[in-house]
Formats: sequence, structure tokens, C-alpha cells
Amino acid sequence: MRPGIENPFAPRDHGHFVAITPRVRLWRSIVNSTLFVGERGCALVDTQVNHALARRVLAAIEREVGKPLLYVINTHYHWDHTNGNPVFQAAGATLLASRRTARAMIERAPRQKAFLSGRGFELGPDPTPPDAFAEEHPELDLGGLTLRLVPGQRAETADPTLVWCPQERVLAAGDTVMTGSFPIFGQPSQREGLEDGAWLTALEEVRSFQPVFVTPGHGPVAQAAELETLERICRYFLEQVPRHHAAGRTLTETISLMEDEMPAWITRIPQVWGTPRYAILRVWAGLSDLGEPGWQHLKPSSLPDAAPVTLSERWQEAIEQALEGGDPSQALALARAATAAHPQEPGAWTCLAQTVMACSRSIPSVLEKGDCFATAKAALARALAIDPAYGPALLRAGEFQVMMAFRNGEDPARGLVLLERAAAWPTLTARQQAELRFYRGMAARSQNDEPSAHLHFRAAMALDPSFRPAMLADLA
Repeated sequence: MRPGIENPFAPRDHGHFVAITPRVRLWRSIVNSTLFVGERGCALVDTQVNHALARRVLAAIEREVGKPLLYVINTHYHWDHTNGNPVFQAAGATLLASRRTARAMIERAPRQKAFLSGRGFELGPDPTPPDAFAEEHPELDLGGLTLRLVPGQRAETADPTLVWCPQERVLAAGDTVMTGSFPIFGQPSQREGLEDGAWLTALEEVRSFQPVFVTPGHGPVAQAAELETLERICRYFLEQVPRHHAAGRTLTETISLMEDEMPAWITRIPQVWGTPRYAILRVWAGLSDLGEPGWQHLKPSSLPDAAPVTLSERWQEAIEQALEGGDPSQALALARAATAAHPQEPGAWTCLAQTVMACSRSIPSVLEKGDCFATAKAALARALAIDPAYGPALLRAGEFQVMMAFRNGEDPARGLVLLERAAAWPTLTARQQAELRFYRGMAARSQNDEPSAHLHFRAAMALDPSFRPAMLADLA
């Protein structure tokens, strides 16, 4: 690996506590959880995106703090902040959320679940509702440490709860504050988020506590500079999108013009979650009737544009050459042409899935990658509907499940079942057999079984010495 280039197959740290003050810690992972530690016990704010990550947080509390977890507080209804609820409830903590959040967890669950599962997240059962309402417990005594649960102003959602610790001057703000990446500004499948000045009012409310530290829903701890950056982003899109709308431009024209004119201070912000395009769409949704909640149905796909092409008999080789040559648009055009020409050939649908997954690697935003994930899953479902035993499609489906588990700290069991089924296919190539062993190794790595992982990686290299992912994984 070149210096400064991260090995994508190295063991992952799926989260750890960072000390903010002597009595406040921030669990940094896909989503943040804030831990307040008093003399009597602890309170945790937000519960992670899945049960596996929630169990990691719980184990770290037991190992590093050694005090009982008394309360768990949900700042808002979003799945990534509530999915770990049952893990902490089973450990004896009382689950607290506002009445607004409890209602939204039920009313908004179907659209939220459909959207996130399409983006590649394995969600499991619906989040557990609260044991009691924050309104009934506005102040929590942890023993020498007080928490105040305050209904927040509308920001990313309409139901935020702010958790204020006056002794430490730390405010847990949930997704009212996001740092380290371009903000999401509202779930694309819902009508919520940045559409008027409410988020600016919410930031003023955050500042009114005069906190020394603000723990955000995503990203590193925030102070005054990070709040100023978030406000500046909000103001830019709240000013620019209505200007184009008022000039009579269409949404497509507005996206094109604004992306062409986007200032450098915005384009320099990492796009791990949200993107400037998402912000444009979010504000536009507040200005127009889009026919249904959210704006995901109008978002231009993140997949590269692909003009129609003429398909040759050696189309599979042509797709591989286009990908190796750095031309994903051509590769995608060929793959789509193959499914049109051979709609009953599972190999064509499998090739389309593999091509769009290759396209996803150049897209930084997790949610934008979801366009690729949704297309790939649909293509693999089509392939396996034609032939449920088709090994190459099972291999790609197993790859998808295992790598999602590896990235999100989840259980790879579903992926391993698919890989076992793929292994029964009698005509897997040497490369495909190497991939099979490699993804078994990544499943072992996701379970922290490094000896087994390296055995699989070396078996993959023995089957295909040129298979670079296995080489990289074995180096880590």
C-alpha cells in the first residue's frame, strides 16, 4: 500500500470511546453515542444502527466504566439512533424518548425501513419503543451529574431531544448537529430536514446553552467553529435554491447550475453521508409539491450516464476491459445491453450487478452508493429467479452480504450461507473459487477470527496468485 492509502480489507475498528471530559465520553462509529457517567451510574444517548454495534458499546461500558447503565435516551426516531434499543433494555436500562419520537418510530417506520434496506442496511426488527417518555423525566440524576432532557427545535427531524449536562457543559445534540462530512439534511424518503429557517433556529438554541462541547449525531465533537460551518452551509442552500426556484428554473436546471457554481469551501467538505445535491433536493422539496414525502424519487441516479451501445458476442470481456480501463459508463452501458439482449440469462444479470458494484467504489457518499446497491440487489434477484442455484449470482450476493457485515460490524451469517450455496456450483472459475475463499476470510475477519481469516486469504492466493484483494487482506 502507498503511504496514506487505507487498506480497505484491513480489520476495522467498529467504534471506541473518546473522552470529552472526565465524566463524558463519545462513542465514535457509524453513528455516535454519548455516555454520561455519574456516581450512581451511566446514561447513554442513542443506541447505534444495529444490535452488533450496540453490544460492542455495552461491552465497552462494562469493561471501561464498570457502573450500571441506568438510562438510554433516543434523540430522535431515525433507525441508526434507535436500532440498538433492545440490547440496552435487556441489560436493565430504562429507555427514554419523547412522545414525538415514540409516535414517529411507529408512523414513519415503513417508509424509513423500505428506504434504508434498499440502501444496503440490514435492519432487523423494528426499534423497541421507549419504556417511559422524556416529558415525564425531564431531569435525570446520575449521582453528582444531572442531565436535562429538552425538546429541541425542528432540524433534521421534527422530534429532536437535546440532552444537556450543566456540570460538564456538554450538549448531546443528535442529528441537529453533524460534523466531519457534508450533512445529510433529512432522510430522503421523508418530508423533513432543511427546508426553511427552522434549522438555523435550532442551532441558535444549541448555542443558547453555551456549551463547551457539543456531541453530534455523526462526526467528531463540535465546538463553536463546527457550529459556524454547519450554519454557513444551511444559509448557503436556503438562499441559493429558492433564488433558482423563483427564477422559474426546473429542478434539473437548478441542480446543474448550482453544481457547476458550487464554491470551493463546500466542495472541499468530505461527502461520507450527505452531498450538496442532497441539500439542493431537500430545500427544493420545501418549495414544491413533489407528489409524495421526501425527494428520493426525483433524485438523479449516482450511476454513471450510459449511452446505448452495440453488443458484441464477447460482451463479458468488453465489460471487464472497460472497468479495467477506468470507463464505468461504457461498462454499465454494455452490462445493460447484455440484460436487454439476454433477459433469461442469469449470467447477464449477474454481470450487471457486478458492474454497478464496481461503479459504487468511486462514489464517496454512503447514501449515494445506495443507488448502486439497490440496482445490484435487484439484478441478483432477477438472476436467482431464473436459476436459484446459479453459482456466480450466489457468489455476488454472498459478497454483498459479507462486505456489508464487515463494514457495519454486523453478523456475516447470511452471507456465509450464500457462499456455501455458491460453492456447490460445478463450473466456478479459478478466480471465482478464489473470491469464494476471500469472502469467507472477510466473514471471519468481521467476527475477529484473524487466524481463520488468514487461512482463507492464503487459500485464495493459492487458487489465483493475481487476486489482489486477498493479497491486501493478508498483509493487514
